[in-house]
Amino acid sequence: MRYRWNTGSLAWLVHRVTGIILSLYLIAHIYVLSHLKDPVAYNKLMAFMKNPLLKIGELILFAIVLKHVFAGIRITLLEIGVSTKYQKPMAYVGVLLVFIVWLAGAFYFLREVF
Repeated sequence: MRYRWNTGSLAWLVHRVTGIILSLYLIAHIYVLSHLKDPVAYNKLMAFMKNPLLKIGELILFAIVLKHVFAGIRITLLEIGVSTKYQKPMAYVGVLLVFIVWLAGAFYFLREVF
């Protein structure tokens, strides 16, 4: 028997995966920041953060955060009583909003690089 993926199950999976990625990122972020007690090391790290490849990484992280946020809003709406017949349209609207907000954020992130 094969499992049939639908919009709801894919949205559930993406929400869980983005949550795990954000948890791991947060742990790494706190670890790095807790070891930057020296101002010279901090300034070196900040200079390294201007690397265009890291800016692309920030854009990917931004997309993950947005997807997690909008999936969480969709789940919250379903939990407070919005009919499940709107689950698929809410998922599509969420993806559209992620894309629109990500484009605005990408413009902001990339204007510092170029």
